[in-house]
Amino acid sequence: MLFNTQFVACLAVCLAAMPSTTAAPIPRNDSGKRIVLWDWTNTRDASAYSGLQASAKSIASAPKIFAVINWGTQVPSEIPEGVRFQPMIRSLDELKGNLWQAAVDQATNNKQRIVHYFNEPERAGISVDEAVEHWRGQMLPLRAATGCLLVSPAPASNDAGSAWLADFMGRLSAEEKPNYLGTHFYTDPNRPAESEIAAAKTYLEGRASTYGLPLVVSEIGSTSRDATSVQTFTEQMATYMDSNPNILEYGFFGASRVPADDFVSPAAQLLDSAGAWTTLGNWLLHN
Repeated sequence: MLFNTQFVACLAVCLAAMPSTTAAPIPRNDSGKRIVLWDWTNTRDASAYSGLQASAKSIASAPKIFAVINWGTQVPSEIPEGVRFQPMIRSLDELKGNLWQAAVDQATNNKQRIVHYFNEPERAGISVDEAVEHWRGQMLPLRAATGCLLVSPAPASNDAGSAWLADFMGRLSAEEKPNYLGTHFYTDPNRPAESEIAAAKTYLEGRASTYGLPLVVSEIGSTSRDATSVQTFTEQMATYMDSNPNILEYGFFGASRVPADDFVSPAAQLLDSAGAWTTLGNWLLHN
């Protein structure tokens, strides 16, 4: 499907006359609500690590997994055919050229494809003005043309992120609202797991109440360096989100051979240095 600038502009003109496409959670054929956050470095390194290849293959038979995202629009080549992939417009780069076309193709060729929009834009230097402009100019026409389901920008769970999201959402009419609210949550590394579990639940429930949309928790994780604390937070929050009707899906950070940065706890890694699932990763796939 050719999805050029002229077509986008024509569709944008028609949006004001269309009813809201805000949707309830999409039907599922399984009980899984979990997303695998498959780091882009896995695709880069897959040919060198048989563990990565085996881990990717195992996603297809994991009963708790609903989909894979990789903060991009192109399907990782090592992910088995038939595994759901959800494209993400992570930054302004994914709104152009081949990266944008990959998102369009995913939305066009897959019924009710979920498309994510912007990852922590306030930290990436994306203004609310820019986000609203491209939302109206590209994302809403994409939804109108393909029936895809849109996730709002997912800011960080701090004051700056909350202010950015409130500004963005406040500028949209009812017909322009996303189908789902993108949400992140990371713990304070120095507070006990029980306190952070309570804080996470309060935060997620507040987001659902404030915006009246099902949540897509596209990043959540414990940053504690204590393995027991990480396990407690992960298992209790996964159980809570599995049964929470306000949460469509969620993904724990993160599936990579090494921590993405110093903020991420090594104890929370879902893959080991060889690319095999850790004990925590296996738990999320199967329990």
